[in-house]
Amino acid sequence: MVQFVLAFLLIGGVELEVDWSELSVHFYGPVDLAGDTLYKGELKASLDSLLATIPLYAELSLGDAVARSQDAQNYFQTVLSYPQVVSTRYSTAGEVQNEYVISLVGPFLDELIPRPTQPASLHEQESDASADAGENNLSFIPSTGFIIDTRGTGFQPGIFPRFLDPQGNVILDAGNVDRNVLLERGYVHYAYSPRAALQTRELGLNPLRLIAERAAGRDRCDIVLSDADAERILSSPLNLRLLSECRVTIIIDRQ
Repeated sequence: MVQFVLAFLLIGGVELEVDWSELSVHFYGPVDLAGDTLYKGELKASLDSLLATIPLYAELSLGDAVARSQDAQNYFQTVLSYPQVVSTRYSTAGEVQNEYVISLVGPFLDELIPRPTQPASLHEQESDASADAGENNLSFIPSTGFIIDTRGTGFQPGIFPRFLDPQGNVILDAGNVDRNVLLERGYVHYAYSPRAALQTRELGLNPLRLIAERAAGRDRCDIVLSDADAERILSSPLNLRLLSECRVTIIIDRQ
């Protein structure tokens, strides 16, 4: 069952819903969307307002980033002109509307990935992961990914959230992962429940579940982990490799 509806925005008569599990925006509009100039104008204004509320990362909104990127502007202009139709609804008054979806991510993200906040990327810090697993320990079951539970912390989902220790040191940010993997697989995934998180394909069969201590940053888009969990991650070559491969799902509150 698809988990849906995290954020809701009503501006200028256009309702927009963000589904973070899909990193997409859903809305209802006329069947002849291309021919309704007035509605398209209201839709663009609503989307611009929504993007201004979504963190790209802690210090920058997606809206501000799009305003600085011609590629990103071209992307959203195109998807607004040709959004994907996912369903059709009929009212008792005989009105017909399509449900449309627009992805919040696309090729433009390549130029928006933040610079590394550490001198070396995670995959450059790796050593042989088999040493971490313990070749002679037959009872050891290695982790295959991470589930970070942020419920109750006030965490605000974003495109590139950071993971910090309690002292503010960066454990993971988008600038420190394999760029090609990020663009192909996505930086992180979102889910609204532990059960939904476990269905994330990239996590494998034995993800490690961690509980976030709190949210931080200007837009509360940073996730602070405990000292123990930070050490648990950073002391393990296998865990570092999993982070560099973007094998992370974040459980979030419904909003």
